[in-house]
Amino acid sequence: MKFKVYISSLFLLVLFKVNAQEIVLSQPFAAAQFLTPASVGNGVFDQRIQSNFRSQSIAGLNFAKTLVVGWDRKYNRKAEDRSNYLGIGGQIISEQLMNGLLNTNFITINSAYHLFLDGDEYSNVAIGLGVTYAQSTLDRSKLRFGDMFDPSGNLSGNPSAEIFLSNPSRLSANTGLLFTRHSTNTFLQLSANGFFFAKPDMTNSPYNEAPGMRSTLFMNLEKYFNENYTYLIHGAFSSRNKINSYVAGASISLPIKYEFDHDRRLYIGCFYRFKDAIIPSINIMMDDYIFGISYDIYSNDFTAAGIRSNSFEMTLSKSFGKRKKELMRTLFD
Repeated sequence: MKFKVYISSLFLLVLFKVNAQEIVLSQPFAAAQFLTPASVGNGVFDQRIQSNFRSQSIAGLNFAKTLVVGWDRKYNRKAEDRSNYLGIGGQIISEQLMNGLLNTNFITINSAYHLFLDGDEYSNVAIGLGVTYAQSTLDRSKLRFGDMFDPSGNLSGNPSAEIFLSNPSRLSANTGLLFTRHSTNTFLQLSANGFFFAKPDMTNSPYNEAPGMRSTLFMNLEKYFNENYTYLIHGAFSSRNKINSYVAGASISLPIKYEFDHDRRLYIGCFYRFKDAIIPSINIMMDDYIFGISYDIYSNDFTAAGIRSNSFEMTLSKSFGKRKKELMRTLFD
């Protein structure tokens, strides 16, 4: 019973700590709207659906599950008298902590205007805007405090945590600027963004502060070499309230079976989240489907304390509609 009280107390301490932390994905490049609102309408197809599922455990107990689902499309792209176009999309992020003790959902609507910089329509700049509504729920029946246990080890009474808000929510805006160079053999993206969305405050406290803007920069690159092979690079920087995060890594793709007008490649790569984890990953592209899986090998404070933590992430995307065939198909689509 003491062990259960210890674990419950540990999770409650983590609850207050992670309430202000950012959502973390091991394959953020597979969720375009997660990186920038300016990404809606990108890619070689008219529409796409992207999804990420991430599960994390600490000391053998389920700690967090995160689900990200996004849809976006090109709007009015088929008009013959215009090359510039509008992209629209939406994204849902659902995070469940400590086996359902704390649940947070984010609903985001994004739009972006894409302005081409050349006659070949290979390079464009997109300006994106988004609105996010976030809501958190706390299952008080799963709260366990030390004063709820009587000497025999049985539960007694109800949680005495009246400092928790009954219906915490937050409405915020996001913005992004994205440069894309997408040609027959190269895909390059450079982006700068400002995200104001964050988890709602869970407690009724005079010390609650506005979360501030999360500034992000990222680069995506994929390029052919040796005709049928490609290399891929992803790097990102994020900062909010003087807390910085860095991610960088690369993949190499091998053709599974070469056929004209088909994209079938296997990606093998590894990424590093600074002072947190090494992330080997495998992705498979089969024409208009992309599937990926990754595993986090942690090197953070938990591992130093002897507490074993692990997480894995799966991604799945589906593109559909008319395809711009002359453009290179990439993992970032």
